[in-house]
Amino acid sequence: ELLMAGSDTTGATVEWAMAELIHRPHIMKLVQAEVDQVVGRNRRVEESDIDSLPYLHAVVKEVLRLHPAGPLMIPHRAD
Repeated sequence: ELLMAGSDTTGATVEWAMAELIHRPHIMKLVQAEVDQVVGRNRRVEESDIDSLPYLHAVVKEVLRLHPAGPLMIPHRAD
């Protein structure tokens, strides 16, 4: 059950990320442009590429802030 719970939260987070990008196509285009520039279209993103993708990293962090995977994490904002 623990394995299923972990994969369920991961799946939900990915769904939220996709939903956020679908609702903000201008951000999706910026992420795609960054990935195309750094990685290209002929291969998949690798772990070694992560440091070269700051915009994608920021988008992922924002999704996690808005839609936390854990029950104790609540959305917040700076005042």
